[in-house]
Amino acid sequence: MKFTLNQRELVSALSIVSKATNLRTTMDILKGIHIEAKDNHLIMKSHDLSLSIIMQVPAFVEEEGSVLLDASLFGDIVRKLPGEAITMETKEESLFLICNSSRYRLSMMNKENYPIIPEIHEGTLIEMEQGAFSSLVKMTNFAVGHDETRPILTGSLVEVKNATMKMVSVDGFTIAIKNVPIIEGEACSVVIPGKNLSEIQKIIGIGQEKMEILISSNHVVFNFEGITIISKVLEGSYINYERVIDTGFETKVEIPTQEFYKALDRVALLANRSKSYIVNFDFKDREVDISSTSELGLANESISIFNHGSPIKISFNPNYLLKALRVMEEDSMIFAMGGSHKPCKITQKDKDDYEYYVVPIRTPQ
Repeated sequence: MKFTLNQRELVSALSIVSKATNLRTTMDILKGIHIEAKDNHLIMKSHDLSLSIIMQVPAFVEEEGSVLLDASLFGDIVRKLPGEAITMETKEESLFLICNSSRYRLSMMNKENYPIIPEIHEGTLIEMEQGAFSSLVKMTNFAVGHDETRPILTGSLVEVKNATMKMVSVDGFTIAIKNVPIIEGEACSVVIPGKNLSEIQKIIGIGQEKMEILISSNHVVFNFEGITIISKVLEGSYINYERVIDTGFETKVEIPTQEFYKALDRVALLANRSKSYIVNFDFKDREVDISSTSELGLANESISIFNHGSPIKISFNPNYLLKALRVMEEDSMIFAMGGSHKPCKITQKDKDDYEYYVVPIRTPQ
């Protein structure tokens, strides 16, 4: 095998494909990137048994062939080379890499036992904008569970219906729900591992570029801009999250998003440092007092609000609120509460495409 390509293009491709390598596994073969040279392209593959990435990169191929290389070492070397043409050639059990005056010889991994990446051709095909899918992940994936005894909650539910894709994440204390329009696609649903969604979001764009998503019974395939990503799906029925959602809210408060976030972030310093993880909120007619008290001291912030309902005192783990506030896209938000012991609902003002529910902490009032 022998080929030549630009260093910058190779670095860019490696930054994408390496996201499906597993550096923590005891299976060394999953730490590798498979590179095949043919038809003046490199076909680069990675596979960690849950997520697979395949990407094509233009190259001048003099001799076809394939190689499996340690992704971490190979990537570190290529990134530090000058931005010039790189020539690579295999001889016996080694890969020789040449870039200007730089010369490297790397040992190759045994490619014969590299896992076969599944080929998925049947399923429900969805077409949508990359930015829309990125928004789904951004505004919900932080709420996936991390308890491996409830594996279904370590993923996000994806539902397609009526030209809309909905993504839902639940961790037992919070529920995040986001809806976006799609261009085309039939009704279907699937649960995708949250870890895989996080890696996919790092790769796709945030604009109006199109992408195709093929949803089958065991896998979801994402195709865009010469990149194919294949994710396993989680088996089992997703939790019936709708039964815990309350629609009766006696108090609805309009709050400036960033001002609320910054005030809560400051008060949370004391609550988190003392490990009480409790912040108290006193919603009055025109302001909310945000406070935390512990053996370390007292923190108190007040900000102006518009209260469309009854005054209420309620307490939360601040970190559950901060995670949602970080991804809010609008200047104002609506905080809806039906009592100090019932889940509250957070939405963005004048937009109905996002809902976030969080369970309060029971404290003596």
